[in-house]
Amino acid sequence: MNSSGVADVKPTAIEEKPPRAILDAVLLGLSIFLWALFGIYTREAGTLASLWPANAFLLAMLVRFPSLATRYAFPAALLGYFAADLLTGGTLLSTTILTLANLAGVALGYFLLSRIQEDDRHLRRPQSVLLLMLILAASSAAAGCVGAFANKILFERGMIGGFFWWFVTEFVNYVAIVPVILTIPHGFRLRGERRRLRIPSPSLTRLAPFLAFLLSAAASVAVGGPGALAFPVPALLWCAVTYGLFGTSVLTFLFSVWTLLGIANGVLHVAPDADRDTISLRLAVMLVALAPLMVASIFEARNRLIEQLRYRAAHDDMTGVLNRVAFFEQARQMLASANREAQPFVVLMLDLDRFKSINDTHGHEIGDRILTSFADCLRSCLRKKDIYGRIGGEEFAALLPDCGRAEAELVAGRIIDTFSRAQFDLETVSINATVSIGFAVRDAGQTLEALLSTADRALYLAKNAGRNRAEYAESRLQ
Repeated sequence: MNSSGVADVKPTAIEEKPPRAILDAVLLGLSIFLWALFGIYTREAGTLASLWPANAFLLAMLVRFPSLATRYAFPAALLGYFAADLLTGGTLLSTTILTLANLAGVALGYFLLSRIQEDDRHLRRPQSVLLLMLILAASSAAAGCVGAFANKILFERGMIGGFFWWFVTEFVNYVAIVPVILTIPHGFRLRGERRRLRIPSPSLTRLAPFLAFLLSAAASVAVGGPGALAFPVPALLWCAVTYGLFGTSVLTFLFSVWTLLGIANGVLHVAPDADRDTISLRLAVMLVALAPLMVASIFEARNRLIEQLRYRAAHDDMTGVLNRVAFFEQARQMLASANREAQPFVVLMLDLDRFKSINDTHGHEIGDRILTSFADCLRSCLRKKDIYGRIGGEEFAALLPDCGRAEAELVAGRIIDTFSRAQFDLETVSINATVSIGFAVRDAGQTLEALLSTADRALYLAKNAGRNRAEYAESRLQ
C-alpha cells in the first residue's frame, strides 16, 4: 500500500516483455535480412546459394538463446527473408515459395531441438552430434519437400532432383553453422552480463593445430583434385583434441565456408566437372566437418567426466567443501606462496559445539543438516581466495591469505554470529548450533602443521572459555 491507501501494482511479466521481445525480434529479422542477402549474392542464376547462412543462423539462435523464441521471432524472420529477396529482384511468387521452404526446415528443427536434453543441445555427450545430425537431416528434408515444388514451379525441373538438391544444400549449411552457435560457452549472454568467453593466451603449442589447418587449406588449393577435400582432416582432428568443442565448431565452419565458396568460385579445383558433382561435393564437405565435431564432442564428455571425478576426489560429499587431503594439499601451496611473498597469513580451526550431543539427542539427520548449514555459512563469510575444508567429523579449517590478526577477529566474529542465528526446525522444537574458533597468525618459516597446532590450541582455549567464541594463540616457530 502507498501513502494514499492505494495498493501498489507492479508491472506483470507480460507487460514488461513485449518491448524487449519486439526489439530482439527486430534485431533478429535484420540479421536474417543481412544473411539472406549474403546467400543471394553467392548463388548463380537458377541455382541455390553455395552458402545460405540465414536458416541455420535463425534455428541456432532460437535454440541457444530461448529468450529470442517469442511470438515475434518468426514474423520478423519472415519479413527479413521477404525484404532480401524482393530487393534483389525476386518475384512475389518465388519469394513466397522460397521463404516457406526456409521456414519449414527451421520450424521443424526448432520443434525437435527444443525437446531434447540440454546437454545434447550443446553437444556435451558422445551421442549428441549424431542426434543433432538426425534432427538437422529431418529439418533439411522438410525444407526439401517444399523445395521440390519450388524446383518444379520456379525452375521447371524435376521434383525428385529438387528435393535432393535442396536437402543436401540445407544439410551442409546446418552442419556448418548450427554447432558454432549451440556451443557458444555459457558465460556469454546476449545482454545483461559482461561477455566472459575465455580465450587462452596464444603459444606455439596452442597455435600449431591452427597453423596446420591453414597449411592444409593452402595445400588443397595448390594441389587440387578430388582428394583435396580431405587434406584438412588430420589438422581438424588435431584441433578437435586441442581447442575444445566451441573452437572446433568455429574451425569446421571456416572449413565449410572456405571449401563451398572456393569450389563455387573456381579457387578450389576438386573435380573435373564440379557442376555435375555438386551434390556429392557438398555431402563430402559435410562429412569432413562432421568428423572433428564428433571427436570434440567425445573429448568434451571425457573432460567433463574427469572434472567431476576430480571434484569428488577433492571435496566432501556432504558439505561440498574441500576434504582433508585436498585441503592440506592446497594449504601447503598457499603457505609456500605466502612465505615467498612475506604476506600476512591466518589459519582458523573451527569446531561445532556439542555436536555429538546433538547427534545423540536429535539424530544424525539433523546433524547432517547442521554440517551442511555450517559449510554454507563459511561460503558466505569467507572470501573467494580463502580456502576451507572439513578435516574431521565436525571439525573444519580455513586459511586466509593476506590477512592479519585484526581482520581475522572480524571474520571469526562474523562466522560465529551468522551461524548462531541459524535455526533448525524439528517436529516439536527448533534448535540452534554454535561454533568455537581458534586462530593463529603465520610466523616466517613456520610449517603448516605447526600453524594448525597453534590454532588448535587456541580452539581449546575457546572451548574452555565457554564455547561460541573465538580465541587467538601466539605462534611458536617449529
